Amino acid sequence: MQLGKRRRCPAAGRGAVLSAALGAALAAALAAAPPARADQQVDATYHYFGDSVGNSIDSWVADFRQSLGGPWSLALRGMLDRVHLPPLPGLPGSQENVDAITTASRPVESAVLSKESYTKQREELTGSLHWQPHDRRVRLSGSYYVSHESDFLGQQVSATLGRDWNGGASALALRGAFGFDRIHPDEHTGGDPTARHRATLDVTGTWVQSLSPRAQGQIGVEFTTVNGYQSNPYRKVYAGGQPLPETHPESRVRGALFGQVDRWLTTRASVSFGARYYADDWGIQAGTFDAIFNQYLGDHLIVRYRYRYHVQSAASFYRDLYASAAGIDGYRTADYKLQDFDSNLFGIKVSVPIESRRAWLDGLLVDFKYERYFDSHSFAANVLETGMSWPF
Repeated sequence: MQLGKRRRCPAAGRGAVLSAALGAALAAALAAAPPARADQQVDATYHYFGDSVGNSIDSWVADFRQSLGGPWSLALRGMLDRVHLPPLPGLPGSQENVDAITTASRPVESAVLSKESYTKQREELTGSLHWQPHDRRVRLSGSYYVSHESDFLGQQVSATLGRDWNGGASALALRGAFGFDRIHPDEHTGGDPTARHRATLDVTGTWVQSLSPRAQGQIGVEFTTVNGYQSNPYRKVYAGGQPLPETHPESRVRGALFGQVDRWLTTRASVSFGARYYADDWGIQAGTFDAIFNQYLGDHLIVRYRYRYHVQSAASFYRDLYASAAGIDGYRTADYKLQDFDSNLFGIKVSVPIESRRAWLDGLLVDFKYERYFDSHSFAANVLETGMSWPF
């Protein structure tokens, strides 16, 4: 979830202090780290995202991994996202005030401010502790994640247990995660500034199997429950001829089945096919198919081609137009992700791994990606993304 604001409220200030403290701790760890050794690794990554309607995202990521001796290791990951949105074409409360690419909304205080560009920021930090003995048949990890925006604070704790058989040819991983979010809308937007909460419990199981020396498959199942506030506090719905706050159910049960097959080819190439079926108790059923082909061109160029098809039904309470202010069973939504639609995505990505005798340049990876997206509701977008990853 990505939310923004114009002025900081006290609750958001406390979140900023926490986020800044965690970010400072990560920065101190990176600064104090000696040059990378075999038991230590530091990576920096930058990505830029842009689309055909002027939305853009800058992302900076720092990863630090340290062996603690024996089977133990520590990983820290810090991320900073800056989302830049152009002036909105519609009036406050209209469906045009929703960014269809990032699925984010922003508070709009007046028609005048809706015509201004807007920038929001998100800070994220994840700390993970891993345990894996020398025989590598059993592994265990735990992590804590925190994400902060000016009016949103999300936290999650998770644990993963893995087990290998047949020399690693078969593997099972079980993951459980509990998340707790605090949403505190900006009181200066004319909306309800009441702080709200949301809790999420997620359980995932994945089985990975080697099918041949060059092929691997995986299947999995995911079960999620969400309880608490699940609407967008800034989004309005036209119901009964008037703009009213969006209202979603406060409980949701979601389930998914997924699978993937990867095949390495003798032409220095690989192909992957993936499928996912999703259903929830809001009435949505969805299916997704994904195909990826990777090919080395020479020794220093990798090209990836991708196609994805997605189709879904609508939530039971979704309507293009609500005749009554009560909506459907008391619920109203303007979230386009809850309508029925199908979509296609075509993409190409070029990666350039750099090898150099200069230590500061060796291992640098530069990416360029272009994607074309269009759906059954006549929405289309060109997406351009570039980035680089730098180990040191």
